[in-house]
Amino acid sequence: MIKNINMQFVVLPLRVIVVLSALVFALNFCFEIYISYNFQSNKKWVISAVIIFLAIWAIQEAQSIVKNIHSLLVNKLRYLLLLQGGIAILRPAINFFLETSTSQNWVLVYGLDISWRWIFLLVYTGLFIAIMDSIIGLFSLNEKNKAQVLESQMLSSLNALAMARDNETGNHIVRTQNYVKKLALRLRGMGHYTNELSDEAIEILFKAAPLHDIGKVGIPDNILLKQGRLNDEEWQIMKSHAAIGEAVLSSSDIEVGGDQGVVKKAIQMAGGHHEKWDGTGYPRGLRGNEIPLSARIMALADVYDALVSERVYKSGWDHEDAVKEIVSKSGIHFDPLVVNAFIAEQSNFQDITQKYQDS
Repeated sequence: MIKNINMQFVVLPLRVIVVLSALVFALNFCFEIYISYNFQSNKKWVISAVIIFLAIWAIQEAQSIVKNIHSLLVNKLRYLLLLQGGIAILRPAINFFLETSTSQNWVLVYGLDISWRWIFLLVYTGLFIAIMDSIIGLFSLNEKNKAQVLESQMLSSLNALAMARDNETGNHIVRTQNYVKKLALRLRGMGHYTNELSDEAIEILFKAAPLHDIGKVGIPDNILLKQGRLNDEEWQIMKSHAAIGEAVLSSSDIEVGGDQGVVKKAIQMAGGHHEKWDGTGYPRGLRGNEIPLSARIMALADVYDALVSERVYKSGWDHEDAVKEIVSKSGIHFDPLVVNAFIAEQSNFQDITQKYQDS
């Protein structure tokens, strides 16, 4: 992924390169046709000079792009344009050599209108297609970058909203975010869900985790901020935050990465972090692997933090008691593999709790 691209200084040079490369391509065709049927005319040198000028101009435009983007795609375009420039110089040089050669063999070859001349046309065509392909890739990168910026802005706003409406503390969000990352890394390290837990995927889980309780924006203040335990009716309303969060995030029109993007994972976490492995959770009563992996990881992180954190209606549990409780719910509330990862990471969980403890 390429970050911090100022594409406003890139789009115009790309458009110029498109025009210049198209002109070079067309003039190269003209050059080959011209020398095939009128090889003694000096006008071909004018065409060659124009081709070289346009090719060099395209290289200069590419250099201005390099100042704003450093990527393999940009380097590929630059090398292709350098090759285009090299061919623009080499082709008339070959023609000049053939014209001025005193060798009878070269003179004979030059004078014949045979297929070897048209080999260059294949080279020009392949090079032009490669250049256009690189430019299309960069334009696509521009659109992807715009979407990423919009997604980042939207996520920042939603994160701020989630923290403002959190009936717990902002540190709850930070802690659970870090718990999720530790669990994901440990699961992969233990050989579980390796296809789903690449470095990029784990980073996406880390970014999505703060939005797991975004649905609390739809819970009335008298319930969300109640100083004490909720009654049955209030608890049913509070439970609706999972479905609300999923609906809020699903209404977003911005998504980068398809099913593996940040918003998609946030939707899974918001809607599924209260599901249970045995199917007794909410809002849908999903069971086992029907629950998205991201939500299964979030479920354990959320419960652990709820257990060890102090609330107005309870004291925080000791770390050891919280571990025992979670282990006892393996295969009931939690994915057994996630519980195994938690056991291996429990000391890091304790460190995170202490580092980001509520003030």
